[in-house]
Amino acid sequence: MEIEVNLLQKSLFIKDLKPKETVRTSFLVKSKDLFHAKNGKPYLAILLADSTGDLDGRVWENAEELSTTFSEGDVVAVGGKLHCFQNRNQLVIDHLVPLPQSEAKVEDYLPKGSADLELLFERLLQYFESLENPWIKELGLKLLNDPEISARYKVCPAAKTIHHAFIGGLLTHSLQLCDLIEAILPLYPGIDRSLLIFGAAFHDFGKIFELNYQGKFGYTDEGKLVGHIAIGVVLIDRKIQEIANFPKELEYHLKHLVLSHHGKLEHGSPKRPHTLEAELLHQLDHMDSRINSIQSFMAAENNASRWSGYHKTYDQYYLKPSQMVQPDKA
Repeated sequence: MEIEVNLLQKSLFIKDLKPKETVRTSFLVKSKDLFHAKNGKPYLAILLADSTGDLDGRVWENAEELSTTFSEGDVVAVGGKLHCFQNRNQLVIDHLVPLPQSEAKVEDYLPKGSADLELLFERLLQYFESLENPWIKELGLKLLNDPEISARYKVCPAAKTIHHAFIGGLLTHSLQLCDLIEAILPLYPGIDRSLLIFGAAFHDFGKIFELNYQGKFGYTDEGKLVGHIAIGVVLIDRKIQEIANFPKELEYHLKHLVLSHHGKLEHGSPKRPHTLEAELLHQLDHMDSRINSIQSFMAAENNASRWSGYHKTYDQYYLKPSQMVQPDKA
């Protein structure tokens, strides 16, 4: 059986697969490992993925030879039979061909949210159109309307794995912070709304160059060597230089929001929060990222247990809301 390149037009997804059916479609390779069975024969264990989930794969024939033809992060067309092994679906692969990743639609293979990203981005633009401070309004719109920044911002995840780790996750997280700011500002008189909205939108936006989200989620060389906080401050500084007579003190405040949003030096912030706006931004960012991380962890378990498994990042277990407890299939 030959695998056709037109399988890049993906129509079959992991959520739709059923045991015992023959599968011919394309997946992203999240990981691959060459092992040896008890009889000494090599085999490939592959973790396949698309936008709807992950799938274990096994190659039992010509494993060593096939392993040299593709890498982690590649999109591959596969043919094989789906089996249920230890209560998990497993694809036994008999054909595998790497496909040109440049032609693949990234949203088919990486996790994504349910919201329309164009509508979310339009809402973010509307927040900046509503700002009272004309300097922050102009700077924010210059950044968001930059073609390269906007194209990346709309699809970039907020993190590799921890929180909002899906296509459009950064935009979703930033807009969530804007909505939280609008909800709580009446409770805290004297807080500068324009400063906070800017911080919500741009505290993490250096991740558009820090993260790689064309294949599997990972870090770029720039991300590993420079990091999203420094990248973000540089991008903001470049746009400020395009605005004549931009107030210096305001520039310092805006950069401080980005530099301090992790809250502590040991958490990667070059500065601790030294303004009310910076402190509030840090607290809201911490809350939104942590709650999303815990909810995503619970949702991924897909089982009948009332308690979550052990969450390594937060070193504890959580009682699940009733809607996240799946009925026992036994």
